[in-house]
Amino acid sequence: MQANPILPVTQALADFVANLTWEKLPAAVQEEGRLAIADTIGGAIAAVDEPVTRTVLAIIEGEPGPSAIWGTTLRTTPRNAALVNGAMAHAHDIDDTNPSMRGHPSCPVVPALFALAAKSGSTGQELVTAYVAGVEVATKLGRAVNMTHYNKGWHTTLTLGTLGAAAACANLLKLDADKTAIALAIAGSRAGGLVANFGTMTKPVHAGFAAEGGVTAALLAQAGTTANPAALEAENGFFDLFVGLDKVEPALALEALNERFDLVDPGNIYKQYPTCSLTHCAIDMLLDGLADGTIKTDQIESIECAVGYRCESTLPYHDARTGLQGKFSMEYCLAAALAYGQVTFAEFEDSKVLAPAIADIHQKIKLYTHPDLTTPESVPDDFTDIVIKHRDGSVFHGREQKAKGDPAKRWTLEQFKAKFVQCCAPILGTEQAGKLWDDLHRLDALPTGTLKPLI
Repeated sequence: MQANPILPVTQALADFVANLTWEKLPAAVQEEGRLAIADTIGGAIAAVDEPVTRTVLAIIEGEPGPSAIWGTTLRTTPRNAALVNGAMAHAHDIDDTNPSMRGHPSCPVVPALFALAAKSGSTGQELVTAYVAGVEVATKLGRAVNMTHYNKGWHTTLTLGTLGAAAACANLLKLDADKTAIALAIAGSRAGGLVANFGTMTKPVHAGFAAEGGVTAALLAQAGTTANPAALEAENGFFDLFVGLDKVEPALALEALNERFDLVDPGNIYKQYPTCSLTHCAIDMLLDGLADGTIKTDQIESIECAVGYRCESTLPYHDARTGLQGKFSMEYCLAAALAYGQVTFAEFEDSKVLAPAIADIHQKIKLYTHPDLTTPESVPDDFTDIVIKHRDGSVFHGREQKAKGDPAKRWTLEQFKAKFVQCCAPILGTEQAGKLWDDLHRLDALPTGTLKPLI
């Protein structure tokens, strides 16, 4: 098959990143940047005591530096801080996603930026601008490579997230376009990430790898390391190896660059539950049905749940035995919503997954791929369809395409803050958590140094 025409994608994205300033960002993009940064940090602080955090901290012990580990008094090198904070930001899987990327844009980018900010003395406006630059690179490249890239089993949070983090760091360091292209090229050599590791501690570590890789790539470029300035589109480059030059759509990476920001169009999707986003429509429907009485747990006879084909690889655990597996099990998420009436951090303790009440509901579930949702072309129309039959003859039927937290079901500022405080209060206390949210939401107006505990 004839390969697509080679476009100078690396240099075009580098030009965009090097020239992006606060003044060029529409007000809606500035606001979304503030919200996404705060949401990411909140989810990370919630994971301070998670097992994966302890394992990553163990390998950096004794390596001091200027950069903060969020939610602690520890400080380490920028690259170490990016690794730890990145892993924490993805540990609960409660961080945002973006449809263009088909992954999590913020959990690599935000930790990378804050790790570098300790050395650079960056302003809040510079942090938000750099965040936008990074997310735009990750999402624009996502448009070019997906769904082929996603279907190959690459975890885009690491593959595309490393490139996004490198772009963000390059902007923060004020690298020129030529050095930014080098940073992207170096980041391309750091990309990886296996979907086979979903349901284990390594999945959140992917975000740490991406954040650390982005910091390293930008610093190496700044120091004068050389690389192929066309490494994304070159033969044996990123597109070729991760997608195939005959399948990639490089023009989509440059379409409406500087005009349409993927951060707001299609927009980030914020997560209410600490699970894979493909489970969220189902959880919404079940919790709403329990709340209004149309679902009666003690009367359930059978549960049929139809999903899109992406669930076949992304949610592989049909009989979850651990909390981490439960995050990638539609069956467990359905059962947890019905058995516990909520899906919070607590529902992903191993003991909750193995409870008899879960087994009782689990045996009533039939999960299948809906016949209308079996191809990559169907992904924009994905939905979740649930039919619950009760012993009293009543039937619950729900179908949803968008979960709460999607731009189509936008949260209020109060809901954003409530999630943040809920995440941070066990570590910081409710008052301090609320103050931190207020500071992050006005990040662009804060004097340099105000957020010293985070940078």
